[in-house]
Amino acid sequence: MKNLKMIALLFAAVLLTFTACKKDDDENPGTVVEISSIELSPDNITLTVTFNQGVYKNADKTGNIDAGSFALTFIAANPVNASYIAQHTAGENKVTITITYANRLDGDEILDVTVKANTVYGTEGNAVTQDLKESLDVNELGIIGKWSAYDISAILQSVGFDDSLYANFYEDQSYLVTAFQGGIAITFEGVYVMEKTQFNDIWEIALNQTAVGGQPSEVLSEGIFKVFPAAQDSMWYEVAQVDPAIAGVTPPTADQGFGSTSGGAFGTMNIQKYYWIGQ
Repeated sequence: MKNLKMIALLFAAVLLTFTACKKDDDENPGTVVEISSIELSPDNITLTVTFNQGVYKNADKTGNIDAGSFALTFIAANPVNASYIAQHTAGENKVTITITYANRLDGDEILDVTVKANTVYGTEGNAVTQDLKESLDVNELGIIGKWSAYDISAILQSVGFDDSLYANFYEDQSYLVTAFQGGIAITFEGVYVMEKTQFNDIWEIALNQTAVGGQPSEVLSEGIFKVFPAAQDSMWYEVAQVDPAIAGVTPPTADQGFGSTSGGAFGTMNIQKYYWIGQ
């Protein structure tokens, strides 16, 4: 009888231990998965979502998070047509989303980013049980993007650049312009800084040219540009060389507007016009 009582006590202890563990598991399902930060690159292309812990696609802590775990919505006056892919390594806490745009952003949009419930799991196998949503303002791009000339300026034509003209202004503030002279491509490379002014959405720009055709070059130019939202965004661009200085040539200014190179001496001859062709 004594042995039976001892067995019964041991069984009760095991049962109580099991019950207590189960209750603790129910009350502590794991560290809640949350978004720690969300960041959009200056060109609005790369979105980085950082969680408070390593994450997985599956509850058994396997799988890379993919685009299906997210919903991106642009709140904007003009429709935004965009697609996106996600890159992630299972167990890491950052997901990188790359966005491809069919039209250029104006800078007035708000981007809503939603992490869908039950599509992301934490380090303890615990799921995101309800949608997580964060919102952020998109960046005003200024000149960032790829541009194709649709009306080559009279001044450029006068020095033989009368074919195609392409300009790439990158978010790291470098640029590459490819102009054609007699069918031969000539590249112009350098860095730039830009700043929006109070004058009719006109921006100021300063360009430090560092190479022409792959050869070192040192030329400083200054001027203005403006992007006009349209079916295809178009840009007016007017700059002039300031160093080395050219006699009688001064750059256009935002307060005087387009056509103000050398105080208006050139009229519209120095205005270059572009269409946006991508980012």
